[in-house]
Amino acid sequence: MNVCALADSFINVQNEGMSTDEKVDNNKSLQKIIDQHRNGQTTIYIPRGVYCFNSGAIVLHSNLHFKFENGAEFVIYDNQLLSFSYPSPANGYDGGINNISWTNATFRGSDINGQSSFVQSMNHAQNISFDKCVFYNSENPEGHVLDIGGSRNISVKRSSFIGFNFISKSDYKEAIQIDYSNKKAMSYILRDDKYDDLPSYNIYINDNQFLPIMKKNKIKYYAPNPIGEHIIYNNAKAGIVHDVHFDNNEVVNSIPRRQMQTGIVNFEGASNIFIFNNNFSNTVAAGPASYIRVHNPLKTYKMSGIYIAGNTFSNINPTRQYIIIQSIRQNNPFRQSYVNNNEVISDWRNSVFINGGNRGTIQKNNKILDVITR
Repeated sequence: MNVCALADSFINVQNEGMSTDEKVDNNKSLQKIIDQHRNGQTTIYIPRGVYCFNSGAIVLHSNLHFKFENGAEFVIYDNQLLSFSYPSPANGYDGGINNISWTNATFRGSDINGQSSFVQSMNHAQNISFDKCVFYNSENPEGHVLDIGGSRNISVKRSSFIGFNFISKSDYKEAIQIDYSNKKAMSYILRDDKYDDLPSYNIYINDNQFLPIMKKNKIKYYAPNPIGEHIIYNNAKAGIVHDVHFDNNEVVNSIPRRQMQTGIVNFEGASNIFIFNNNFSNTVAAGPASYIRVHNPLKTYKMSGIYIAGNTFSNINPTRQYIIIQSIRQNNPFRQSYVNNNEVISDWRNSVFINGGNRGTIQKNNKILDVITR
């Protein structure tokens, strides 16, 4: 019997052709590094410096680990969009790639000569993690930072999402979209990918910041909408997004969206959503219509498990309500819906805390305090 051991690799990108010269496009060099190291676990080390990229796609494969030295940045200019694409040559959750990590990475967009951006475009990806990463003005005006389609076991922690230079028709776009495997949902379409409408699940977004870009004490770009999804495909025959954890995050000065059917955190059909111990605040932004919105748009599909607890809302001052949990049919409410131990800090008294449209939502120990009381 022949036993073939797969050797792990450690690659310093500067030794493999990548450059910090601002005139050099690193797309081809990084793709070559990735393509040449397919066996075993590969650590791709990015030394300190600024690495420029142009439009296109960097196609990943399984078992890649990107580690950035402090001061290492990927940047993009001049209205370009680069996708880090997670391909799926087959249907099913195991049809894509797995075991990819990004540690201490910085992705920096630019508004010079048009908005430039990076996106992580996932289709059937699994076991993907981002830790201590920074996404600075890197969201496409009509897209997302992380586009998670039909994927599972995704972790984002201790990272920062800073600024969203949106356009009016796409102010609903999330920094982290929890979506389905569907061609229409993808930020970047790979020619040979397969799509099957599978929902994403087991998503963990913990200990992150979503912040605005400020200029002279005024908002230049609002904080990104942190997380959510806004469409269901094929009446959820392949299932719905579920088991999403959004815990211990900070969101400051998000877009004050005033449309009735919107939310800063917005889920259009989902089950087992956990929103725990987050700090939501405005310092200069106006209030939105609603802050957290969970909605069932399907007449007969049963959805359940909405848990919103231990969150603080500071100076949010929504025009309608802080939280709305609602179904298109009143006789098909969300089951197991709990809103407990949340705290509102505001002198504004014209907002409802939770909309009563979902029969059976259990509310306990929610407090509304004014600034002086606190």
